[in-house]
Amino acid sequence: MKKLIASALLLSCSFNTMAETSLWKATKGESTVYLGGTIHILRPSDYPLPEAFDEAYANSDKVAFETDILALQSPALGQKMLKELSYQDERTVKSVLKPENYEALKNKLESLGMSLNMFPKAKPGLIMSLLTVAELAKKGVKQEGIDIFFAKKARKDSKEQLQLETPEEQIAFLARLGDGNEDVFYQKMLKDVDSINEQFIDMLRVWRSGDTKALDDMINQSMRKEYPAMYDSLLVERNNNWMPSVEAYFDTPETELVLVGAAHLIGEDGLIEQLKKKGYQIEQMK
Repeated sequence: MKKLIASALLLSCSFNTMAETSLWKATKGESTVYLGGTIHILRPSDYPLPEAFDEAYANSDKVAFETDILALQSPALGQKMLKELSYQDERTVKSVLKPENYEALKNKLESLGMSLNMFPKAKPGLIMSLLTVAELAKKGVKQEGIDIFFAKKARKDSKEQLQLETPEEQIAFLARLGDGNEDVFYQKMLKDVDSINEQFIDMLRVWRSGDTKALDDMINQSMRKEYPAMYDSLLVERNNNWMPSVEAYFDTPETELVLVGAAHLIGEDGLIEQLKKKGYQIEQMK
């Protein structure tokens, strides 16, 4: 579960400025597409980002994100998300959990200044998001992540933004987390959530250094082993859905920068490996 929480933010190396970073340059003939692995929430001290990200942005005509990042912040979509991440039948958080697990969850939320009475029908994906953000906020981790940073920058610069999936599709994936397996989901989440700050620091170090093997082991391989169905749904299925759009970018006269959670780029099922197998030239940037 700790790896699952870590991947939601995305999903021991030095900070040497000459080290590789989690950004790649893919080419096919004269066409170029940059692919950057992102983390969705950061600390103010994590800025500025590695220079390679600014370089790729400056060299790109368009920026592609997982979804419409700024639309997700709108009140209307926020209400829709709250509905989709809540049970619409007779189920409640209390009814799907054993009493001891319900009490543990209730106590944890109360320790963070929240109450289950505020969202009695919340699905696991919503609870996990609330707990993750609240725990990280205690340590000052509340700065906008890489996706929002570049979405705002692109809007200010009048740079065209593209999306690999709709906000509704992304919400649907989150809504399926832990569905039908709530007791086990919450047990593991509550066991590991207290150490999320340490997990975040480890993940950030590995991400910034561009150590893809360590990041893959930390997030993807653990999820693949412990939660194979979730791994297929959150990573493999979405990566496969995105590949046609990513490949189509090579056929345009413009240069695109693709920014998605780092877990989607790395590993044997990641976008980088899929592009390599199709014959694209891949260079990890420094």
